Amino acid sequence: MRCDIVIPVWNQRLVTEECVDSLLKNTGGDWRLIIVDNGSADETRAYLGHLARSEPSRVLVVRNDRNLGFIRAVNRGIALSDAPFVCLLNNDTIVTGGWLDEMLSVLTSEPDIGIVNPSSNNLGQKPAGGEPIEHYARTLAKERGAYVELGSAVGFCMLMRRALLDRIGSFDEAYGMGNFEDTDLSRRAVRAGYRCVRSCGAYVYHRESASFKKVKSFNADFERNRRLYESRWGVPRRVACILDSGDAGGVARLNEESLRLARDGNWVWYFLRAPLEVPAHSNIRVVRLPARWFWLFALAAILKKKKRFSEISVRTTKAAGWLKRFRFVHGAEVKALAEFQGHKSQQRANG
Repeated sequence: MRCDIVIPVWNQRLVTEECVDSLLKNTGGDWRLIIVDNGSADETRAYLGHLARSEPSRVLVVRNDRNLGFIRAVNRGIALSDAPFVCLLNNDTIVTGGWLDEMLSVLTSEPDIGIVNPSSNNLGQKPAGGEPIEHYARTLAKERGAYVELGSAVGFCMLMRRALLDRIGSFDEAYGMGNFEDTDLSRRAVRAGYRCVRSCGAYVYHRESASFKKVKSFNADFERNRRLYESRWGVPRRVACILDSGDAGGVARLNEESLRLARDGNWVWYFLRAPLEVPAHSNIRVVRLPARWFWLFALAAILKKKKRFSEISVRTTKAAGWLKRFRFVHGAEVKALAEFQGHKSQQRANG
């Protein structure tokens, strides 16, 4: 399975060299590296020139005369690719053994998987203090072939189908220097019928914006792009589902709706008295609470969250009525389980 790996570079020679060295050491199969030099200074430019000369069949380096921004650099690299799979990789990453093969295996395992992230410290999979990255990566071998669905993919390392990019286009250059362009692309992919997932058995370490945040306008650009994204896709909703018990049919409908919300980039929290099977998704979280004083613990857990919930769903209209009396505290819209999913007849039965 042929894959082109696109790396945008703006200075950071030592970081870039470490990334490329890890690629050459840990990447097997049929792949090519496309580096887009975004107007780097002489030291980085000289290193990239030497790399292209020493690996002529493996490495293509193209140069922009000035820094055109992360997104335009990435799109130039994607345009130069002719492989059926394209992987965007930041230059502040370290890849580990078998990373690309495992991500390709997950991507091709289901026809509706369009974008794959690896496991990473960037997504919460962190080595213990002092543990070598490669050692931690080997502990994930037992999870090869497994994946978890994501609300959106993150651009530090994104493996994509060429067919997906041909259908929905590349990254939107309206996002300027970068931020939210990966989330926007994920939304377009989901709207086109694809899923974004994390490959549990592949690992890529990310230094997290070694060069990106050196741009002086980073904070202003971030806020501008957030507003642009939300004008297109809306502000992500945060939904709390408080279940002390529930009929199987009602929970099944709730799970279906929760998965739909999560795939659209919203967040769903389940606050449970007893174990319950819920969809596996990065944007669906589960919190178990004590059976005694369950409702007080649930209300306290909701109020402890830094970001307020926009909606709270409960099983019965009686419970909904109780929570509505505290709306001046939590600020959320409260619905009974059936109402949450539009089943008015079920609401009457529960009431």
